[in-house]
Amino acid sequence: MNDDFIYESLWQAYQKEKQSNELQLLPKTFYEDIIEYIGKIPKNGSEEEKSLETNILNMLNNLFERRKQKLVIYAAYNKQIPTSIAQKEIEFYEKIKKAISSNTLEYTKSQDEKIVVLRSVQKIPEIILPSGRKVGPLENEQILEVKDKDDVKFLINNGICKHI
Repeated sequence: MNDDFIYESLWQAYQKEKQSNELQLLPKTFYEDIIEYIGKIPKNGSEEEKSLETNILNMLNNLFERRKQKLVIYAAYNKQIPTSIAQKEIEFYEKIKKAISSNTLEYTKSQDEKIVVLRSVQKIPEIILPSGRKVGPLENEQILEVKDKDDVKFLINNGICKHI
């Protein structure tokens, strides 16, 4: 690949990533190609070459950081990532997904009252639970803390909520 093509590819990828909330498709070897290109820039080169290397590294790091933020969001919402992304990003996504799934929130206020954290699976108006407690209106994917076992059972069995 020539110098102009590498720099232009990086610039376009960075601009697309900044303009969208979705993870943009990148070749699987994108980072390796850019790093290989940087390695070919003479270390004792001109000020222009040093400036080019600095600019490319900054842009590459900013691109990677932006993509990591999106990967965290994808993992938090259990959203499938695109198939064409770098291996390093896939590994990062898997680590975040594992960390999220292993850190569910369950705590107790007293020995008898256990708080169960649920997530709504649909948008619903205000309803009255078996305990007499009112809940809602709820948006889709809204977090809800419930302490009554019958209320938890009601919300799950009726397809209103699911365990986190």
